[in-house]
Amino acid sequence: MNKVGKLRGGVRGVFERWKNYWVGVGRDYKDATTDLLIASKESPIKTTIVLGTGAFLGYCVKKNPTLEDYKTNFVENGLDLLLTSESIRNSRSENLHNYISRAINGDLIRRNNYGIFSIIWVDDFASELGVFASQCEYTKPSFRDLRARLIDVGFLGRWWISSRKMKDYDVNSEEWDETTQKPAKPETQLKQIW
Repeated sequence: MNKVGKLRGGVRGVFERWKNYWVGVGRDYKDATTDLLIASKESPIKTTIVLGTGAFLGYCVKKNPTLEDYKTNFVENGLDLLLTSESIRNSRSENLHNYISRAINGDLIRRNNYGIFSIIWVDDFASELGVFASQCEYTKPSFRDLRARLIDVGFLGRWWISSRKMKDYDVNSEEWDETTQKPAKPETQLKQIW
């Protein structure tokens, strides 16, 4: 047998093995799909729960907000506060916005992506900083420190902590005493006309 005959047989053998492999893979997927359909017909409630949970998790992954979404939310909250007079502006909303503003300017904002939700937290050092403390593994914040550093939680396309703190951004809680239902400082605030 000459070299050309061996080469043709070798190439033909490679293509034959490649074809057999993909035929086997196709047969395995067909069998698995058939078994899945039979199992889903036997227990439709379990199938509905599994498919519903999978669809919900897929929706959560798709709607997981990014760092750019957080910065857009930050700017929109800032515009809302800017258009509100200082006398009626909520101090909690303003303090949060000022703190986040300083953290963004210092490049200290970090985002951890957990697939179905994200968290925004404040780091000690800017990402470009090259000092030893910023690079050392032992001085980096641990998972236990995260609660004190946590700024916001993003889930289903919404930033939950900032939206809760911005809920009454135009209501100054220092102007009104909730327990007595009267103004906190009646001598300096507006009085009823009648």
